[in-house]
Amino acid sequence: MSILGPMAAPAHKDEVPGAIRVAARALIIEEGRLLVMTMADAKGQWCVTPGGGVHRGETLGQGLRREVREEVGIEVTPDDIVYVRELIGSSVKVQFGGINSDTHQLEIFFHCRRKGEVKLGENPDTHCTGFAWVPLKELKQRNFFPETLAERLSGDVSTGFVPHRNYLGDA
Repeated sequence: MSILGPMAAPAHKDEVPGAIRVAARALIIEEGRLLVMTMADAKGQWCVTPGGGVHRGETLGQGLRREVREEVGIEVTPDDIVYVRELIGSSVKVQFGGINSDTHQLEIFFHCRRKGEVKLGENPDTHCTGFAWVPLKELKQRNFFPETLAERLSGDVSTGFVPHRNYLGDA
């Protein structure tokens, strides 16, 4: 219990109540398609990029490589950071996957190159149902999160990720 009242259960097993969780996410784009993790819970279905929480003592790159290997069984080479997003649970429209009003996560999106064939990894997230290669223009129809990224990724890829307001804020 905090001085503000009871805290909701954390959305991720490595989350520290009251702390901002840092996550590294992989944008793996090939032939106009993005590699996504497909997810489902009692509230619905959605998809996100591979990646997740960076452990204490890991660099962003190390955490990203570990998370992608655990989720989709491939090695990645992180290139440029192309987006920074804050996920603040109290302002999201739908709280999928255990996200709740206490969630605060800083997400760093890297453009990545992959090595190997994609397969479900040895330690996918709890709500993971598989993976898919989704055409960039179909992300919004696939319930891709963050929605802001679904709306702009195709255009950003076509311009080569020229920096312009790549900080997505609470999106």
